Amino acid sequence: MHLKSIILKKLYFLFLLFLTNSSFGQSGVGLSLVAAATTPILVTSSGLTFSDYVGSNIGMAAGVNNTGQDVNKSFGAQTSGSVYVSFLVNATANTGAGSYFFHLYDPTASTAFRARTFIKPKNGQMLVGFSFNQSTQQDSLKTLLNFGQTYLFVAKYKIVAGALNDSVSLYVFAEGDDFTTEPVKPGIGPLATLDATTDIVPTCIALRQLEASQRITVDGFRVKTKWQLKSDAATEISSIKADIMQFYPNPVTNGIINFANQSNQQKQIEIYDMVGRKILFKDTSFNKMDVSTLKSGIYVLKMTNDNLTTSSRLVVK
Repeated sequence: MHLKSIILKKLYFLFLLFLTNSSFGQSGVGLSLVAAATTPILVTSSGLTFSDYVGSNIGMAAGVNNTGQDVNKSFGAQTSGSVYVSFLVNATANTGAGSYFFHLYDPTASTAFRARTFIKPKNGQMLVGFSFNQSTQQDSLKTLLNFGQTYLFVAKYKIVAGALNDSVSLYVFAEGDDFTTEPVKPGIGPLATLDATTDIVPTCIALRQLEASQRITVDGFRVKTKWQLKSDAATEISSIKADIMQFYPNPVTNGIINFANQSNQQKQIEIYDMVGRKILFKDTSFNKMDVSTLKSGIYVLKMTNDNLTTSSRLVVK
């Protein structure tokens, strides 16, 4: 099925990424991730939570619940090192035959998808499958998971010099598991190509709807070049500054935000509420901003300077 580039309206779906990470996010409940789509992927309520994960509880989520719209979002072409894509998943028992719902995408490589991730029912529980490039699962987790429970998935794409040497791995964590550092052994993989005839340049993440009976909710995407699941510190994605937006305090309790490491540069600050309405806008070179007019709650703070746009969650108390 043809993949459409997503505009992500006021969606956070993936994206703290202009940047060093990303988050597939939210608009109003029931709205499409992309306007005018056929059987679109819809924004659902409420968002998913997972203790200590940086992408936990960012607002609402996305429901990959049908056939129809597929969407992708670019994080910038990567040609060396490793790419880590982390996201939250909660599926219900009605998941059909278990086609893949997530993959990495190179818009110049047609359907040469990588890190295809599958969910299907087995003995009343959930079987997670994975493949390097095949449309059927190449391997699966040894342990069955529970429907209706939220898990943290991390797909790793390792770029290796030479032709057809790249590999993919999948890590899956349940609440209470230690995901502070990258495990020595992944849940699945590393998997290498079986029948691919070309390498890809990982450039986008994608969600895919293939079965009318699948019921998969995803949330809290992050894309990084390091194993870094508990914070949004700097990463090294090419074309992205390592020194990303940092501000404090967060939560804000005194009505003032301070911006770190900006050297009085000119910048545009935008603040949105969790249904995508722009609440505040300021074009400034100062490293402080008065947000005392904001009511207590969760917002998205977006800053643009030097042609770089970064976004982060802002909590006001």
